[in-house]
Amino acid sequence: MTIGDPPSLRKHWTAKELLALPAARRDEILRAAAAQAECDYRDNHDLTATEAFGAKDLYGDSANAEAR
Repeated sequence: MTIGDPPSLRKHWTAKELLALPAARRDEILRAAAAQAECDYRDNHDLTATEAFGAKDLYGDSANAEAR
């Protein structure tokens, strides 16, 4: 988050602090943080250029799997 962000986004909120806020205020802060994260993930392909599974994460295949 940058200097131009609203004060609520400049603060590093803990879960405990967020839970102590009224629901409407908490939603406002989380909505703004999600919008910021959306921009980061859309523009920075290093954040999304990952494999869901590595070569050794999946065991066997359906034609050759051992019975349990």
